[in-house]
Amino acid sequence: MGIAINAPIDDQDRQTKPWYCYGWPWFLISIPFVSVALGAMMLYLALSANNSLVVDDYYKEGKGINLRIERDRTATLLGLSATLTSSEEGLIIDVEQLMPELPAELHEQADTLESAFQWPQALVMQWVHVTRAELDGEAILQSIGGNRYLGTEVELPDFGKYRVHLQPADQAPWRLVSGLEDLNSDMTLSIPYRAPEQVFNKNEYK
Repeated sequence: MGIAINAPIDDQDRQTKPWYCYGWPWFLISIPFVSVALGAMMLYLALSANNSLVVDDYYKEGKGINLRIERDRTATLLGLSATLTSSEEGLIIDVEQLMPELPAELHEQADTLESAFQWPQALVMQWVHVTRAELDGEAILQSIGGNRYLGTEVELPDFGKYRVHLQPADQAPWRLVSGLEDLNSDMTLSIPYRAPEQVFNKNEYK
């Protein structure tokens, strides 16, 4: 049996493709370019976005928290709750007053507030996004008789989780706050007053 002898390799077969015809060099080159692009995007977001979660005036914020607590307590002592309903006329808010079951030590405060209570002429409704302050909004609803209020041009957000705040427009001795809710044009939302044990410390009325 004869021995096969390899034919000489032609010089043209020895030539290789240029480097840019292969995928690996381009992949390696793309890594630093992608890193630079991502870094530039993060820098732009850091400089242009408003971080609404940062509070730089703690004294002012603390005073605001105390005021909000007092308003929540007043709503509880008055037994106020609200129901929001969307209709063809607009957004309707019905506010009800049902005296809650309170500890005996709070009856005197509740009676004092009840004797001075009047239905406001208008309500301020605010919707506060859970993280993005630029999505917050508010509307004024006018009284249409008694404890019913109407907003005719209220544009509610189409997406996201919000807390709804209600309080009188002229003076704000009380407020109601909902849980996290989806808002839309077909919503019906109930906002009850907070339970006494949620807004009062037992040591405060002993």
